[in-house]
This record gives sequence, C-alpha cells and structure tokens, in this order.
Amino acid sequence: MTNVHETVVSLADEILNDLAGSRTALIYAPNTIGKTRLAQYLKERDPDGVVLYNSFVEDVFTWDNERVVLKVNPASELLETIVTQGLDSAIIDNFQAFTSGRIEPRLDFESGEVGFGIHKGDDSSTDGIKISRAEESIFVWSVYHSVLNDVIDTLSDSPELRSTTDYDQLTLAVIDDPVSPMDDVRIVSVALTLAALIKRASELDLKFVIATHHALFFNVLFNSLRRKSDRAYILARDPIAGWTLARQSKDSPFSYHLGIIKDIQEAISANAIERSHFNQFRALLEKTANFLGHTGGWGDLLVGPDAGLVAKVLNLYSHDRFADIDAFDVAEEFKEAFRSEFQEFLKTFRWAAAA
Repeated sequence: MTNVHETVVSLADEILNDLAGSRTALIYAPNTIGKTRLAQYLKERDPDGVVLYNSFVEDVFTWDNERVVLKVNPASELLETIVTQGLDSAIIDNFQAFTSGRIEPRLDFESGEVGFGIHKGDDSSTDGIKISRAEESIFVWSVYHSVLNDVIDTLSDSPELRSTTDYDQLTLAVIDDPVSPMDDVRIVSVALTLAALIKRASELDLKFVIATHHALFFNVLFNSLRRKSDRAYILARDPIAGWTLARQSKDSPFSYHLGIIKDIQEAISANAIERSHFNQFRALLEKTANFLGHTGGWGDLLVGPDAGLVAKVLNLYSHDRFADIDAFDVAEEFKEAFRSEFQEFLKTFRWAAAA
C-alpha cells in the first residue's frame, strides 16, 4: 500500500526510514511536484549532516556582466570548504572533463570571482568569456562534485588520518536536478560520474537522495546502480490528498506517463491548466523523445501550429529556479496553445487515452 503524505515532513520521514536499509533513494518527479522543497527540508532538518545540491546552491554564483566574471557569495558553505580543502585544481579538472577541455576557469576565491577563457598559448587565446547557461550549470556541478569527491576520500580514511574533521557528521548527500540546462551527452556524463561516486561510498555511512525530472538522467543512474541497496521511486502529488512515493522496479518511469496524460486531460477538461501541467508535458515529451531516439530532442515532437510558442513556454517554466515553490497564473494565450499542442502530440504519436 502506498502512503499518502500531507506534509513534506511526513514524506521525508518515509524516505529516510527506507534509507535505513538501503544506500540510495533515486526519485523521479516532474517539476513543480516538490523536489526542491523536499531537498531544502532535508538540509534544514540536519544542517551539519547533509551536503546539498539544488537551485539554491546555484544561486551562490551570479554573473557580473560588466566584468564578465562569475561572482561567488563569500558566505557560501561550499566556498569555505573549497578554500579550506584546496579544491581549486579539482574543480578546474572536473569542469574541463565535463566540457571536453576547451574552456578553462580561473578561480580567485579571495576576491570571490571566477573568470573563464580559452588558453592556447598563442595569439588565439582569450580571456573574459561569458559562458552559456548550460556551462555555468556544469561549473556549479563541478564545484559540488569536487566537494563530494573530497568528502568520500576523506571519510574513507580512518578518523585519525583524516585531513579534516569537517565531514565527520555528514550522513546524507541530497542532489536535486543538477542537469536541467544540459544536453544529453553531458547528462549521461554527469550521471555516470555520480554513479561512480556512489559506488565508491558504498562502505561508508553516507547515503544519497537524488531527485530529478529528467528521464534520461533517471535511466542512466538506475541502470548504473542496480543493487538491492539502491531504491528508485516515482514521486507524485495530488493537490488535495498530498504526496505519494511509489517504488519503481523498471529502468524507465514510462508507465507513470499514463498518469501524466490523465492529469493533463482532466486539467484541460476542467479549464484548470497550471504551470505544473506544462512541466508534466515537458517530462512526457522528453521521455517520448528518448524512447523513439529523436536525437534533436523533445522539441522535435511538437508538430502543431503553436509548436514554437509552447516550446518557448516549456523552457521558461521548467528552467525557473523556483518552479517547485512558487506558482504563477498562466496566460490564456499559453493555455490555448498548450491544449492544441498536447492534443496534436497524442494524435501524432498515438498515445492511447488514459483510462
């Protein structure tokens, strides 16, 4: 029997209770279901015991467009760890590994700034590059990845040999959707390196909670872990009843998308389309594109007259860093385009109507 949770506290309790007998909780859920809220609560519940990655960690880094540098909040917990543990080189190496080495970050944490350039040792070298949103996300992940790797290395040593005691209280790594702006190649790379870290931590008292809306990220992690101590779930939320966490035994949350279709159809019938339905539609498009092998991505599956507008709105809503927390009204123009494109999608790709 699946439990229903009216509060994030109750939901977190179920996840943590399950982790008592497992190593990893891998959670699939579309945006706006509550992943960010759950991740933030787990950190607030045990500040010293959780090392967290979510959208609020990304907000530690902000662009100074005039000087073309990435500013780092000096009060950041991650920054303190980087400086104390001397992780500069590891961050640079990880970033270049994820980006094939073309762009080199230059870290100056005394001033709280990171610059980017292409350094070839000749006249074609250049500094002051404004990296893309995806590359910025990869850099932030490289910072977290470097810290998490250092945590695992340190905790693998006996207590008397550890280089720091700062990690001694850590028991949980919570990771919320690190791959949203990335392309499929980088998503696979991030998933594989994360799976390798989790396997290295298998003998430690360090558990993992990973939540994502991205089907490919979920699939790669699921298939890379595949141990009895790794559990996968589908997180859903009814606006009245609350959250449900269903165990997932297959490598794809594909069956869940029948529920997404039903939810969207009911919202359309009741003229009650919300931002959450746009994000559910994007999750459905992503999974269908992966399943059918559309190398151009989910946008190829929007084939109706409003395809351009709907793609733009789907990107806008799903990349909003506070999508899990804040709800905004949807313009009527967007709702009408959504209705049209959703029905065209069901017809074109022959999805059966949800029962």
